[in-house]
Amino acid sequence: MSLLVQLIPVGVGLLIFVSIMLIFTLFSNQGEALLDRLAGQYTARLKPLFESQQIPLTPGQFILIQVGSVLLCFALGLASGPDLVTKLAMGLLLAGVGALIPMRWLKEQQRRRDRKFAEQFADASALIGNSVRSGLSLLQALEVLVREMEDPMAYEVYQVLQNTRVGLPVDTALEQWAERMNNADLNIFTTAVVIQRQTGGDLGHVLNTLSSTIRQRQKIQGQIQALTAQGRMGAIVLAGLPIFMGVVLYFINPERMKLFFTEPMGWGMLALSAMTLGAGFMIIRRIVAIDI
Repeated sequence: MSLLVQLIPVGVGLLIFVSIMLIFTLFSNQGEALLDRLAGQYTARLKPLFESQQIPLTPGQFILIQVGSVLLCFALGLASGPDLVTKLAMGLLLAGVGALIPMRWLKEQQRRRDRKFAEQFADASALIGNSVRSGLSLLQALEVLVREMEDPMAYEVYQVLQNTRVGLPVDTALEQWAERMNNADLNIFTTAVVIQRQTGGDLGHVLNTLSSTIRQRQKIQGQIQALTAQGRMGAIVLAGLPIFMGVVLYFINPERMKLFFTEPMGWGMLALSAMTLGAGFMIIRRIVAIDI
């Protein structure tokens, strides 16, 4: 056991060295090629997401960041704690956190993009409606939208136009767009356009009405977000405060806190605490999540 404890600094140094090397190979073509061979399926799942979100990273670079984050956090965990068991427990715990941080960042980028797309959709619908009522065709109206609006709306509509230019029917291109974005307003827009193209009618009036409805719903959603802000903040505090206090107490009195990692009762208490905190967090989020 004493030999293993003495080898801990060597392991920490090795992990830090590997993390630095991963950072240096972040923008290296050889490093990305190696990752493509080692994590082909994971890279294939990430690639469509990165292309749709316009993130200035490749999937290989993101995986390198994720691996480096895991190793660095694991090294920090090994560098803390009074004994080997506690060091390994803290290392594994921080390694899990290191794996979650890049994924959390990626999901946050997707959430921001989807939110901006939803905010743009009312103006986009009105612009298409006015363009159609002025005598332009649907495709010409979409081209106007690409020129007049910013990303992500302009980028997404450009992809629709590109699909139609290679021979895909307009209805199919719009349906694929709605399926890819998974936006309720876009689903309504696509349904209205497809029905109008099949049966006829005043598409411009329909889209202007849709734009007005979307604006009213966004206004109500903003009011709901303001009224439920306290509940959402309470959920964050409920889940984060015990973890924060546990870390603080660990550094203040490691001898007492190490019992959570070395004794079976401590493991059970940690598991029970995690389940109850997670359940409380989910219940509060469900209460304040009001759909209109």
